[in-house]
Amino acid sequence: MGIFSFTLIIEIFLFQGVFSKSIQNISHYEIKIDALEKSMEVMETRLNNFTEIVNRQTKEKIHQLFYVELASTTILNVNSIVKFNDEKIDEGDNFNTGDGIFVAPVSGIYLFSWTMQTYSGRYVNTELRVQNSVKGTQHTALSSTAGNFATTRNVLCSASKGNHVWIQTSGHYSENSLYVTNGARCSFMGILIHAI
Repeated sequence: MGIFSFTLIIEIFLFQGVFSKSIQNISHYEIKIDALEKSMEVMETRLNNFTEIVNRQTKEKIHQLFYVELASTTILNVNSIVKFNDEKIDEGDNFNTGDGIFVAPVSGIYLFSWTMQTYSGRYVNTELRVQNSVKGTQHTALSSTAGNFATTRNVLCSASKGNHVWIQTSGHYSENSLYVTNGARCSFMGILIHAI
């Protein structure tokens, strides 16, 4: 009976040891699973945020292009903004035909180009301005027998997000009003080349 009791005690001890070890293992694994689930939630949130940022930046980079024209013959005074009022393309909806100003939606390198046309005996001196800083100038002066003539100027420059960009007449040659003729002969365009 002593051997039987001793064997029974050993079996109970071993059973309890295995049973309590199983309980400990389950608790340990549950803790690990909980920790993994929390880590996965954090990673999922970060991935969603990253995807949102990438999508927003891709959209900003793709949709930065405008092309506008003058709808009618215009008399321009010196130091006045040329209000290109016939919108042909405005992918990012950043050009205001009411005031003739483009607002840069992202910081980057932009290509701006504008064409001005005048006629015999007139001249046009215009400037590309970014935040009221002159980035390029264009001068067209015609003799009294020249007829109609258009000139185009291209400027590659940087603009920061929120910068205002426009074409305006300069203070030079102020003895006359400045005349430009309508349609595609007078236009302004801009395109984002490289976001920074």
